[in-house]
Amino acid sequence: MTSTKSKIDYVIEQAGAFGKYQWLQLLCLCMGSFLAAFHFLIIVFHSITPKHRCKLPEWENDTFSPFSEVHNQSIYQWIPVDKDGILDSCKIYTNNNETVECEEHVFDKSVYWGVTLNQQFEMVCGNRWAGTTVKVVYTCGLIAGAFVVGVVGDRIGRKLTMIGCYFVGGAAGIVAAFSVNYYMFAAFRFFVAMSMVGIVLIKNIIILEITGPSRRVHAGAAKSFSWPLGAMLLALLSYYVQDWKWSQLIISITPLLAGFLSIFFLKETPHYLVTKGKHKEAENMFLHMASVNGKTLPENFMNELKEGEEAAVTEKLKSILKAPVLLKRTAISFYLWFVFGLSFYGLSFNVAHLTGSIYINHVIISGVASLPTIPLFFLSHRLGRKLISILSLSVGGAMLIVAAFLNAYVDLSRYSYVTIIVSMIGKIGVATVFTMSYLWCSEFYPSTLRSTLVGLSSLFARVGSVLAPIIVDLDAPNYAFHICYRMCM
Repeated sequence: MTSTKSKIDYVIEQAGAFGKYQWLQLLCLCMGSFLAAFHFLIIVFHSITPKHRCKLPEWENDTFSPFSEVHNQSIYQWIPVDKDGILDSCKIYTNNNETVECEEHVFDKSVYWGVTLNQQFEMVCGNRWAGTTVKVVYTCGLIAGAFVVGVVGDRIGRKLTMIGCYFVGGAAGIVAAFSVNYYMFAAFRFFVAMSMVGIVLIKNIIILEITGPSRRVHAGAAKSFSWPLGAMLLALLSYYVQDWKWSQLIISITPLLAGFLSIFFLKETPHYLVTKGKHKEAENMFLHMASVNGKTLPENFMNELKEGEEAAVTEKLKSILKAPVLLKRTAISFYLWFVFGLSFYGLSFNVAHLTGSIYINHVIISGVASLPTIPLFFLSHRLGRKLISILSLSVGGAMLIVAAFLNAYVDLSRYSYVTIIVSMIGKIGVATVFTMSYLWCSEFYPSTLRSTLVGLSSLFARVGSVLAPIIVDLDAPNYAFHICYRMCM
């Protein structure tokens, strides 16, 4: 099986390791990562919670800011204030002069003029847990998608799986934009998550399988632009389209367009065609690749690929149990991916808790911080994947520890930029090893099980991502209790 894999790579090298054909496919594939960044990170802006207070019972046209002296007096008559004279965000006086939590709020429109998800469904104060539950449900969808899509990709092919993910994700996202409550939104976001993680997973596998081993680092570096660019464009979109329904609708239409384009321009990988015994299709694919790249393949180049193909087709997942080295690598891979998911999405979701503009912070933490992964990708070609991964994880872990101490012992209202810098450096470390892991893991997994095993590795990253929003929002009152209770109901 291993020899078959190396023979396929040898033919790809002859047909052009990373030429015009690969660049055209890469442009088509990078749409997936670009659009996936929208759906992975849009919840950061959906969950914006502006300053708020309880709605006054005797004012139908109540607004957060007083519009008259009488209105201002009424606000202080109904809303409790603390010792610094700040209005309570969640409580209101009753007619008996008792304080209770209210069910309806008014929000400050001076900074965020649109309607966020948290505003529309009143996911504030005692219902704050609901907002994070929405994030947890999404990350559970990532787990399901990482497992299901990986298996499907090995069964029906990379191209068909990718196109299916585009259409399912786009359709589910459009329906989510018309949600009447957060239960409906969370349910359809679950299917969006399954599709988006599938797009990212299959995209990386296709790039690996159409690129020669000598140029895979270059392909990996080139595709690394798409995620941070998507993250930065999302911040711009969210700034100008602050109504969550419209932003959700806009980002959900684009996968449908990408799906239609992929039908005509995306090609199946030669690895999949050979291992499934589709020799004539594989031969035509190799000849097309060579033609586009201006290369010429020797006659009867397919003969050697057919030898040993039968063993590759019958390869089973349980076969890794008979390979101790591969089993050990797989176990380490699962643990590392769990760490990647927990830290990467923890830093992404924590943007809303940082001081300053959420839009600028998002661009820095989720966009700019991912760009240094590109030169580090090239450096791994010289120093090796292992050393770069160890150094990146060490830097990322150290910065997370520093950030924890800063939050515990430093007045961040005066030194907010310090936390942003530390978070950015930490994100660089984590993003580097997270991005590189797709290439590294794909290189030591057999081609017949590559999609499944990379999908299982990605599944462990999603387990970590489930914990990320819970940890980020641990300061919410009775949060852990509410999450456990609602998830079990």
